[in-house]
Amino acid sequence: MTATFDFKGFAKDLKKQAEQVMPEDIASEHKKEFLDRIYDFTYIAGEAFSNDDTIEDADTARALTQVISEWTFHKYVDLLRSDIPKMYHESILQKVAYVAFEMGKESEFSRLTQDQMLTLVEFQTRKAYEKACQKLLENGQISQEAFDKAMNLSNVDEYSTDKLCHNVKIVKNKKSTLPFTLTALVVGLLAVGLNIFYKDAPSLVIVNTFMVMFLSMFVGIYVGAQIFGK
Repeated sequence: MTATFDFKGFAKDLKKQAEQVMPEDIASEHKKEFLDRIYDFTYIAGEAFSNDDTIEDADTARALTQVISEWTFHKYVDLLRSDIPKMYHESILQKVAYVAFEMGKESEFSRLTQDQMLTLVEFQTRKAYEKACQKLLENGQISQEAFDKAMNLSNVDEYSTDKLCHNVKIVKNKKSTLPFTLTALVVGLLAVGLNIFYKDAPSLVIVNTFMVMFLSMFVGIYVGAQIFGK
């Protein structure tokens, strides 16, 4: 099942939001190219998540798309303010977006909480950005000064949390434990009934042992699901 949503309309909406919050220096010199690139990266990410069988619902696909869009926003601001030539911006942003995409999928697969997902994506996108710039430095395509300046720029840290992707809400679909609870209840009642009506039966010891093992397994699975399944 694919989590289809209107990624084209969503990309347009985020492009409008980006226009409202983009820094003045970027807006005055790079507005069109900046917004067009935000739209393109959001559109591509949205299309990929929308058609991905591992993403369960449209809300999750939309939220993960927004995370990529906003990290593209912040790292593109850093690039435009740096001394790294424009010819390298696209490839750096592609590497950052790819890592964010993979981490988003990994977070969903591992059932991470929203905060855990955001932390993972942030750590890995920063790392991918630095690695991409480091590669340019090693190849002699940028100077040490340009690299250092790029590393010291961090537009994301200049924004308050209400402007970052921390306002993304991902609703995790929790599987109901009701069927397992009812099964355990039936088994428990059956055990009580057997002990009442067949208390002298020789095989009751074996039955009771099985019942205790079953109920112990259920308790372990239930507790584990409550702790690690959130």
